[in-house]
Amino acid sequence: MTAVAAPARPAGRPRPVPWSKLGWVTWRQHRAALAGVAVLLGGLAVYLLITGLKIHGDYQAVVSCHPAGSAACEVAGRPFAGDHQTAGYVVFILMLIPALVGVFVGAPLLARELETGTFRFAWTQGCGRLRWAAAKLTLLAIAVTAAAGAFSLLFSWYYQPFFAERLDGVLAPQLFNLRGVDFAAWTLLAFALGAIAGVLIRRTVPAMAASLTACAGLGLATPLFLRKHYQAPVTIKGSPSYNNPPWVVDQWYTAPNGATVGQQTIRNVMAHAPASVRNSLNPNTATAYLSAHHYTQWSAYHPESRFWHFQLIEGGWLLVLSLILIAATVWLVRRRAA
Repeated sequence: MTAVAAPARPAGRPRPVPWSKLGWVTWRQHRAALAGVAVLLGGLAVYLLITGLKIHGDYQAVVSCHPAGSAACEVAGRPFAGDHQTAGYVVFILMLIPALVGVFVGAPLLARELETGTFRFAWTQGCGRLRWAAAKLTLLAIAVTAAAGAFSLLFSWYYQPFFAERLDGVLAPQLFNLRGVDFAAWTLLAFALGAIAGVLIRRTVPAMAASLTACAGLGLATPLFLRKHYQAPVTIKGSPSYNNPPWVVDQWYTAPNGATVGQQTIRNVMAHAPASVRNSLNPNTATAYLSAHHYTQWSAYHPESRFWHFQLIEGGWLLVLSLILIAATVWLVRRRAA
């Protein structure tokens, strides 16, 4: 008998794993993190929906009450005033969501595998370093950004009665990040910061700490130093009308000779004012007294009509920065992991 030899498999590289299978593997590996994001946003969405219906109902009771300012209308408006106070705590919690996504989704994404060494096994399965990193980053970045974008729409509906009642302005720093395209853009940036921190540090817990620090620093620096320079502020004498709440970025006084004076000078002038002026609860009383002594108040502010201008400007540079960080993360995987 003669044995028939089987033909040898041609030498060469194995066929790369299809992108669809890479996406499935990414989902299987990180479904717990995505489920955590879904539970967090889903739970908050249910809360916003339930309380939002109550807020809209209380607001309708306020606007339908006549005559406005009567004792009966003040009683009818108390639940709505309480809703506004509760909404402040909700806003504080929602401001933390992008940072939490960066810490618990972005930072461990690559750092955990680089720290434990399991990335070596993945690279022997026909996916390679670049495809391995790109599949993970792309799928999770799209998922968290889309979820944040949908959530921001719900929050805008939830908070609309307080804007309509002029209790807050749309440019208020604590609210601006939660609406429009900004919330999704900040979530994507936090994810990108966490991912690149994981590749640079290669240890999960330190990468999470670095991601939180970077998110907090950039989140504070933007409203304090960057956002107000997106457009030149409008400068007027006196204070802007609060029937359309603006974002006042600066106020100052000028002396009779036109020179800018400090707050200590204004306090010295007010020290000689009559007691009725000093003790008045109406701020216009002090302004009128200073004007009578030729001290002029000036205000620099951004009107509410600039909301979408600022949203697109900020969302644009956040998106560009996020894409740069993601591209740098992929490059670092190829360079450093080698």
